[in-house]
Amino acid sequence: MFAQERQEQILEMLRQNKRVSNTELIKKFGVSGTTIRIDLTELEQKGLLKRTHGGAILKEDPVFGEDSISSRKEKNKDAKELIAQKARKEIRDGDTILLDSGTTALELAQLLYDVRELTVITNDLQIALRLQKCPEIHLILLGGRVRTSFECTVGGMGIRSLGELSVDKVFMTTNALSIQKGATTPNLDNAEIKREMMKIGNRRYLLCDSSKIGTKTVCSFAKINEFDIVISDDHIEPEARERISNQGVIVQ
Repeated sequence: MFAQERQEQILEMLRQNKRVSNTELIKKFGVSGTTIRIDLTELEQKGLLKRTHGGAILKEDPVFGEDSISSRKEKNKDAKELIAQKARKEIRDGDTILLDSGTTALELAQLLYDVRELTVITNDLQIALRLQKCPEIHLILLGGRVRTSFECTVGGMGIRSLGELSVDKVFMTTNALSIQKGATTPNLDNAEIKREMMKIGNRRYLLCDSSKIGTKTVCSFAKINEFDIVISDDHIEPEARERISNQGVIVQ
């Protein structure tokens, strides 16, 4: 296993458990204590965790970077499938919706085959490829510059197109969700088109698995109270649910 893969798994353990011990990591990965200390030091230097005596804890509101689509497809897949199932219940025959790019939105797209007279707007190439095969779906793919590793379009062309559109429901995704900063993404171009997507929806949903709550990345594109509903998995902590609900947002 490469160091980057091991460090990603360490971060995932921290997202779920908030703390890890050196002994636990040595046993899990079968490496030396020196290797684990190097991993934790590198992650601490990136601002992703705080080292403690004998281990590490997750930093409050840590700043995470952006993984490629290929590396995210299998991460938290069960949670994404559950979120997609919940979101599917919000979509009716005849709706016009926007699907943001991302693996959770792709899971939702795969459940839309039986919706009649549905119009879908998206900037996600994989979503477009799936939905263009469905005869009951009218598909609009936003143009622009392609972010190759992330399989989506960004830039002024798509933003200008959004200014001429209106939809019943917007389903947004996020890299992180901070109570203070809201929904964030590491990429400025992505943040810009997401802000425009938010403007065209009569009802705004955020699809966000619980591992992302309490974290943040660099660029904020929406405050929590700009969403009508946050759809998460069953592992969202009661405190996080309450803090989101206190901003007038329904949590499912």
